[in-house]
Amino acid sequence: MSKKAVLGAVAAAIVVAYGGSTWWTGSKVRSIYDTALDEMPKQTALVRVTERKYERGFFGAVSTVTLEIGCAADTPAVAQAPAAKPAEGEEQQEEEDRDETEAKPSKPLRITIRDTIHHGPIAGGTFAAATIDSELVLDIKGQAEAEKLFGKAKPLTAFTKVGFDGSYAIDMAVAPVKLAEEGKGELAWQGAKAHIEVNAARTKARYDLTMPGLDFNDPAKGLQMKMGKLSAKADTDTSAGWVLATGKSEGRLESFEFSAAKGFGRSADADAPAGTHKPVKVLLQNVDLTADASIKDGLYASDATLKGQGKIGETSIDKFEMSSGGRRIHAAGYKKLADAYMQSSAAAGCGKSSKATQAAMKALTDQLAPDLKAMAKYSPEFGLDKMVVEIGGKRGEVSYTAGMVGVTDEDLQAPGMALLMKRGVLKANARLPVQWLEQIAATGAESGQTPPPEMVAGLIEQGEEKGFVKRDGEHVTGQIEFSEGSLKVNGKPLTELGK
Repeated sequence: MSKKAVLGAVAAAIVVAYGGSTWWTGSKVRSIYDTALDEMPKQTALVRVTERKYERGFFGAVSTVTLEIGCAADTPAVAQAPAAKPAEGEEQQEEEDRDETEAKPSKPLRITIRDTIHHGPIAGGTFAAATIDSELVLDIKGQAEAEKLFGKAKPLTAFTKVGFDGSYAIDMAVAPVKLAEEGKGELAWQGAKAHIEVNAARTKARYDLTMPGLDFNDPAKGLQMKMGKLSAKADTDTSAGWVLATGKSEGRLESFEFSAAKGFGRSADADAPAGTHKPVKVLLQNVDLTADASIKDGLYASDATLKGQGKIGETSIDKFEMSSGGRRIHAAGYKKLADAYMQSSAAAGCGKSSKATQAAMKALTDQLAPDLKAMAKYSPEFGLDKMVVEIGGKRGEVSYTAGMVGVTDEDLQAPGMALLMKRGVLKANARLPVQWLEQIAATGAESGQTPPPEMVAGLIEQGEEKGFVKRDGEHVTGQIEFSEGSLKVNGKPLTELGK
């Protein structure tokens, strides 16, 4: 065989192999789309796929999907009010009729996304099963509205690289926003960027999010807000369902400033006499958020901590820290409850003030009540584990936990309230500097809302005599505990206080 023939055969083999690979990757990407879009409506009643179009070619495809977000347009409206009313009790009937003539749910939002897909194995100049360029599709009216906010930039863009195993990575960007209207202030948002990685089974995801900042100014109302850089990242496992996502996440907000020169409420009205309003200033700095969730032996647990520093008015907050969480939550039971709730249009708030929707919500609650009670056997607990604030070298701390303890199968036969009274446990603790109470009294006394600060010491002494609080040096402490159907304050039954 001649050299030319050999080269020709090799070239033909390469073309056939590449063509086969391209066809295979095209089929795989189509399958990924179909699976993802089929699963989406199962997550919540508030998101629906109204239109799907997939035009496949040999080297690529174009997918166009329209999502409807919000209450469905065909959400049942309320029943018509009765044509006639009884002679007696007309006022009550009129009130009921007004409830039945509520406004329809707000019109759902429709978003159309177009994906331009390039099939691999060489896709968009990179070695991948496919690459995808995504963008919003806007009609003429939508484009005009978008230009008011984003100028000529595309509001949302995304680039996705699909691996041969079906995993994918997305780089997404939201364009900066600038808006200035006379009499309505100015808004400048510097946009957002995100990088997301998802495994082939869509059970694990990692993401990094960055928002450079935001500025808002309304001189007419005396309002100003400025947010510094916000960043967040997470490494999650959703194999048990997205409502039971586990893993670690963290975020950081460099700064947040807010001021209302004219205060709030009626005193902020333009016609209010000078000096009747109180300016409001809030500054938060170096705010860090960490969260961790896990499932062990079928029980879900999560903890989150928020901490930072700042300033309120002229008072500097040296440190604030808040930790909260839940423990021993039966994972399977919780998922069942969450799925049922998210799939209910009544729970989503669609027409929630109508009798029909209220009845649907009650039916859902009755349906889920046995599963909710069954979760009590695992001694679930949640609460604010710690909230600490340090100001001027003084430290205050508040905490509470609530849960169920020692629930038996026999207990589950009792009504919900009886079960709660018998096995429910609530614990709350507070430790506050006396100086803070005096400062609060001084502020409130100006408007007549609190006693003058010089009376604080006497009030504390009276409270201590009756057992409601305890004095510990420069601090006032208090403890409340409800368990086994009885309430105790600082270790004593409530009935014994004040004697």
